[in-house]
Formats: sequence, structure tokens, C-alpha cells
Amino acid sequence: MLVRLWAVIKAYWDLGFTSFGGPGAHVVLLRKRFVDNLRWVDEVTFLDLFALGNALPGPGSTQLAFSIAVVAQGVLPGLLAFLLWSLPGAIGMLGLGLGISHIPDTLPAIVLALLTGLNAAAVGLIALAAEQLGRGAATDRLTLALVWLSASFGICYHAPWMYPVLIVAGGLSTLLWDFRRQLFIAPARRAHARARKSRNKEPQDEGIEIPSVPYTPDERRSPSIRPAPSLSICEDEAPADSESGGAASTNPGSIEAAREHNLRVISTRAAVALLLAFALFLTTPLATRAGLRNAGRAVPRALDFFSNMIVAGTIIFGGGPVVIPLLRDYVVAEGWVTDRDFLLVFAILQAFPGPNFNFAVALGVLALRNGLGGVLGYIGIFAPGILLKLALLPLYANWRDRAAARSVIRGLNAAASGLVFTAVWQLFLVGYVHVAADGASRQAVSGPLTADPFWAVVASGSFLACRNYRAPPWLAVGGGAVAGLCWYGVHLKR
Repeated sequence: MLVRLWAVIKAYWDLGFTSFGGPGAHVVLLRKRFVDNLRWVDEVTFLDLFALGNALPGPGSTQLAFSIAVVAQGVLPGLLAFLLWSLPGAIGMLGLGLGISHIPDTLPAIVLALLTGLNAAAVGLIALAAEQLGRGAATDRLTLALVWLSASFGICYHAPWMYPVLIVAGGLSTLLWDFRRQLFIAPARRAHARARKSRNKEPQDEGIEIPSVPYTPDERRSPSIRPAPSLSICEDEAPADSESGGAASTNPGSIEAAREHNLRVISTRAAVALLLAFALFLTTPLATRAGLRNAGRAVPRALDFFSNMIVAGTIIFGGGPVVIPLLRDYVVAEGWVTDRDFLLVFAILQAFPGPNFNFAVALGVLALRNGLGGVLGYIGIFAPGILLKLALLPLYANWRDRAAARSVIRGLNAAASGLVFTAVWQLFLVGYVHVAADGASRQAVSGPLTADPFWAVVASGSFLACRNYRAPPWLAVGGGAVAGLCWYGVHLKR
């Protein structure tokens, strides 16, 4: 155990300080380290864990970092990896919440330029993640179409419920397509054959002998109506389809590589216990708050805030881009945090490493006016997704090599990879942070990076540096920050 804990410390100690750029950039960072360099997991397992993380509520990149450590080193090392990944940014958010009152209403122009440079570099990294994940997930024409459709819907429509619907629809699409012969074609042929046999059956009149034609037993069954193999999730191979590139078109070498890894997951009993713990964790604060309200008693703000964070951590699908507007409804609408403080923390969040869900830590400090609020925000927003992921990993480990499970995961991967393109578009539209005059006040607002072609240069440079020159992601993000400062210096002289 000590060896595995030390391995996690060596692999994760710096990620909490260098994981800039949001979920899309985090995927590039994690893939490069744990698939290409350390080889803790193979490409197939990485894509599976990525898809499962997006299909569950909570922060997708954090669940990915956590689950990689769990399947490679064990549960306790996985929890340590989660803390190393998220705590540095959370501590920074805690300090920001305590010191927000000393920050001016409008950030200096040099800070806004720095944030824009970080955003531009992050766009390049997220585009790289989308390109890499898309290539890995689009193994045939169907999954290529699913990647495109998922990205298209995510770009054109914005709704929190849409992300899990798209991912589940992707899994069902590949399952129905791969097993279409057993589910649809073979039953239809059998029904058609029975109908023809019924129509061609001649009535036997009394006193008339109908001569029989001798036949062999092999001729009793038409080759066209031979029963197809039944759909079984226990089969090791999915039905092959040379034209469609079905489940059998998955790279056999990759599947074998996935089988070679002995995943460290908890037992089934422990998984059931975790699901019960999740149910208690979710219902106890909510039931207590409802009981106090029904009794006409005042609800402590700590309990009220903690309950809201648990609900947010349970219902948020799609990661960071979705959590921001929902948290606004849960803290600003309640009157606990002002619009000014919320927007300032959100702007500075872009310059912090780690998951965007750390935003809840600063909001907790602002809501309760003490450090306890930050702790409650951290636990409430992260715990639901972590508990669910840990409880469902045994199911994945037991079923990942079965035909139907591989078919579903193939669709989940394609749909989840398409949503990464959505993250590129969303950050591109709000990446340019600048000061806009609004009467007597001047506030920081967001706009598209097309406001200045220079930011497109920064984004493309970040993409090429990591893709073609093997630069580490943290260096690309740092280069974006330097580019933002240079842009400020040039415009300052004008």
C-alpha cells in the first residue's frame, strides 16, 4: 500500500498546480501522463473512464483523474490522488473568498489581458483534446456520425439535461445498430417466412389424397430463416459487420490491451454500501431542511448552503461549463453572494489550476463569511460524483469485455468526445475578457476571441506546441499568459 501511495504522490503532486485551462485541457494533460508516459491505463480504458465520467454527475475531469488512480493503484491511493488534484485550487479559492472584499470592482486591464491569454491557450488545448478523443472514439461511420451529432447539438442548444441525454442516446444507438440482426432483421425474416408458409398452405379436401414430395431433413429449414444467434451480454465478441464497422470493428489489439490490466476496484458489497451511503448523503440534509421549514423554524444558512451544493453536485452533467450558471441560481438568487463578488470570483477562476467546481469553495466562504463555508462547498459539490463513480467502477470492471457492454461504451465514448468540441466553442465565445463602458461604471465583460486575431494565433500556437512539438500543457498555458501580457504591453503604447 505504501508503494502505491508513493506512486500516486509522484504522479499527481504537481497536477494540482499545473492543471490550467479547464476540463478539456485536463483531458490532454491526463492522457499524456497516464496513457503515453506512465502507462497506468491503456487507450481503451482511458476512453471508457472518460465516457463514464461524462455520463455521471459531477466534474468530468476530476472523476477521470480519480478513477485512473483507483483502477491502477486502489481506492485509498485514488482518494489521495483526488486530494492532490483538487486541493491546491480549492485552497486558492478559499483565500480568494476571504480576501474578495479587498479586490476593486473592476480588475486592472493587465489582469484582464492575462486572463484572456490563458483562455486563448486553453482553447487550443481543448481543441487538441477534442481532436485526440474524436479520433479515438470515431472507429467507424456510425461513431463518427455520433461525434458530429453530439458536438452539433451541444453547440446549437444549451441545457443541463441535454448532456446526459446525448451520451445515453449514443450508447443506445451503437447497441441497437451492432445487434440489429438479432433484434430486428432475424425476427422480421422469421415472421415473413411464417406468413408465407401460412399463405402457401393448401387446404386438404376430404377424399382427395395430396401426394407428398420426399425431402431430406436439411431441406425443412430454409437458409433464409435460420435463427440468428441470440443477443447475450455474456458473449466475448459482438456480431461482426464488415460494412458498418460494428462492435467487431473495434481494434482487437486495443481490446486485448484493456484485458491485460488488472483493475483495482472495490467489491460488489462495498459498491452497494457506497450507493446506500450516497442516498443517505443526499437525502439527510434535504430532509432535515424540509422538516425545519415545515415546522416553521429558521434553517441555518450552513445547512441551507450545504444542501444546495449537494443538489448541484448531484444534478450537474457536463462539468464546468454547466456548473457556473447553476451555482449562480443557488447562491446569488438566495441573497448570500452579490453579483459583483460572483462575477469577480468567476473571472479570477480562469487563472486558477484544478477543476472549475472549486468555484463552490469561494462561494461557500462568501455565503457563510468563514472558512467553514468553503469546506462545506468543497464536500457538497464533489462528494456525489466521487461516490457514484467509485460505486459503479466494479460494474464497469466486470462488464467491460462483454459484447453488449463494449457496444454501449463505444457509443458513450463517441457522444462524450463530441461534447468536448462544445467546450471549445463555448470558451471561444467568452474567452476575451475586457472592460466595456456602461454609463458611469466600467465592468469586465466577456466576448468572443475573434475580437482580436492575435488570440487566434495564441490558440493555434498552443494547439501546435502540444500536438506537434510535445510541449507539456502547463507550458502552453504559461505561454498564453505571457502572450496576454505582451498584448497588453503593445496596446498600452498605442
